[in-house]
Amino acid sequence: MVLIGVFSLLFALQHINALPVIDAPWGVVEGITNVTEDWTPYHAFLGIPFAVPPTGSRRFKQPQPHPGFDHTFKAYKYGPACLQALNLIGRSSVTGSEDCLTLNVFTPATITDTSNIPVIVWIHGGGFIIGDSFTYNPSSIVANGQVIVVTIQYRLGPLGFLSTKDHVSAGNYGLWDQHLALQWVKKNIASFGGNINSITLMGESAGSASVAFQALYSGSKGLFQRTIMQSGSASSSWAYTRNPLIYARQLAHKVNCSSQSDSASMIACLRTVSAKKLTAASWPMGNEPVTALAEFYFVPTIDGVFVKDDPLKLVNSQTYLKQVGLQNLDCMVSVVSNEGGLLKSLAKAADNLFHSSLSSSVQNNRFYRNTFIPKILQLYFGASSSDMSQAVGKVYDPSQSHTVNLQAVMNNLGDAGMVAPATLFARAHAKLSSSLKTGKKTYMYVFDHIPSFVIGHGKGMDHGEDLMYTFGLSKAYLDAMAKASPNTITDPDQSEKKLAHTLMGLLTDFSRHGDPNNAVQYGLQQSWPQFSEPGEHYLLLNTTMSVGSKPYKDRVTLWTQTLPRLLQAAQNQHHTTKNPHPNIVG
Repeated sequence: MVLIGVFSLLFALQHINALPVIDAPWGVVEGITNVTEDWTPYHAFLGIPFAVPPTGSRRFKQPQPHPGFDHTFKAYKYGPACLQALNLIGRSSVTGSEDCLTLNVFTPATITDTSNIPVIVWIHGGGFIIGDSFTYNPSSIVANGQVIVVTIQYRLGPLGFLSTKDHVSAGNYGLWDQHLALQWVKKNIASFGGNINSITLMGESAGSASVAFQALYSGSKGLFQRTIMQSGSASSSWAYTRNPLIYARQLAHKVNCSSQSDSASMIACLRTVSAKKLTAASWPMGNEPVTALAEFYFVPTIDGVFVKDDPLKLVNSQTYLKQVGLQNLDCMVSVVSNEGGLLKSLAKAADNLFHSSLSSSVQNNRFYRNTFIPKILQLYFGASSSDMSQAVGKVYDPSQSHTVNLQAVMNNLGDAGMVAPATLFARAHAKLSSSLKTGKKTYMYVFDHIPSFVIGHGKGMDHGEDLMYTFGLSKAYLDAMAKASPNTITDPDQSEKKLAHTLMGLLTDFSRHGDPNNAVQYGLQQSWPQFSEPGEHYLLLNTTMSVGSKPYKDRVTLWTQTLPRLLQAAQNQHHTTKNPHPNIVG
């Protein structure tokens, strides 16, 4: 064993001595060689600009492709994060740069430009307002799975998503950034040893919603062949806004640009404001704590081009899905067992911002039913009614006691934000590919596991915690978590590491074959069926593993069948009555 370790070290050191150089259509790129925590070498090409800096007159416009350089680009370090205000998570500071549109390519050290191996493009989450590419080190996935991973950055908050709801500033610039990065990958990744016909688009939370938005855009045809969506979809309650102009004007007022009456003058004024000042003023908007809990303001919007219509309508339209070619993709979606666990940190941040008591208020029955539920319904459907609110209360809080169980409130938030939208997307994809007999596959898994190395962890896995396993329980990632929350993280045991290895395996197997079964066959001891009607089977991912049917059936039925039916009934009554219906809010 000692000799094997010595040989591994010598092999790694031999690779580190030579800097990898790639001659791509974009230009010549020189990277670095590093080693994983188990001394497996890999190449990294960091901070490659794929777009011209979106600064000055280019602010609030679609990105333009970077032309490359006529000299060797030294891709030795990450580019800066895109500008973001961190007071969402309790810290009132702005970090990052407006010039941030870069990507990073990670490859196994053994491949050449003729290797032709699968590619995964990773889109980070963060509610479209925070996040970066360099938090995620995919070296374990790259080295163990023998795939290439590309991590990308895109504009966030108002710089990425401010919209005047007209041609002046249509919004969705962050989505266009992602799209341009995908075009860069398609044109250049073969030079790094990647297979341009085996590209998987993958993301978590807002990254997952971004994957859905890219898949629902007709211009994406051919840019990727598979999608992996972890905890989010285009129809998630927080993933798009119906009121972009309201927030654009509120922001303009905050930075003294509100005297401009028309969109063009307002945007011209906003271009003169420093990017940091704009970002700092963008959170929070308004003074309602419950709004800060459930809505992120500067997020994707319906522009008629990238986002053709209400995402809920698009996902439910088989005609539209066929038009954009969703049936030509393999699709895997996932959720964690306590998606709504995010509520605890969001409520705490809102309380800090507004000096409120939202953390406890959400458990007050009157507040929950009269304020919280209508707000979530308004975000998800664009309308609410008393019948809809009663239906939600009946599922999550049937006892109607004075105090609502916190887990019930978390489930309510998590289902509207993640569980129902993910299931709806998987259902739509499975139905389409089945009816057209394309042979493309749909899989779903629910990650239901309590991380044993997180001290004092509650029930289930909270939103975002699956990222620890996705990236192999890397020491750097866990150290960062421990630094953010001291005395909460211990060393993972072998069962935890095995679970992370299983997850990385099923992700890379799916990216390679469109089928994740090989990675779970020994632990599962049966096949993992595709997600399709009528069984809608999914993998329950934990240290034991099993196959289930119809995830969170009653709760998902509420959001996908009961509430749409009640909304339609309320709208029909509204349209056939002379006076506006008193119980519907549109």
